[in-house]
Amino acid sequence: MIDAFYKEAVLIKKAICNTVKGVRVVYKKRIEIKDSVISELTFFEADFEGGLTISNSVIGSFRLMDSRYSQEPIIIRNCIFTGDIDFKGGVFEKDIVIEGCIFLKGHNFIQDIEYPKGVSRPEYFKVKL
Repeated sequence: MIDAFYKEAVLIKKAICNTVKGVRVVYKKRIEIKDSVISELTFFEADFEGGLTISNSVIGSFRLMDSRYSQEPIIIRNCIFTGDIDFKGGVFEKDIVIEGCIFLKGHNFIQDIEYPKGVSRPEYFKVKL
């Protein structure tokens, strides 16, 4: 998905994919990825107006770079991440909920995430590993 505007929800379910990418895309409705295996999941300069949910999936590398969202939360539950995690340049104005996930290579997304002025990280960032 490149340079696109999606008004409908996107569902990826029970998929086995090498690469899923969204570059310079505006998602008006929620993107949901569940019960899938994806080697590389990358969103670059994407606007998640409807939020993003990833659940019960195995993800290799996960990049959410220079992306933003402001209306709905990002929810990541019960996933295994086997590669690098990169949230650099992401600006988030709603909750990021990460629960029950395993990061085999570790992560540094807490340092990568930017928030609007006047918003503290603990206010929006909710992690239960």
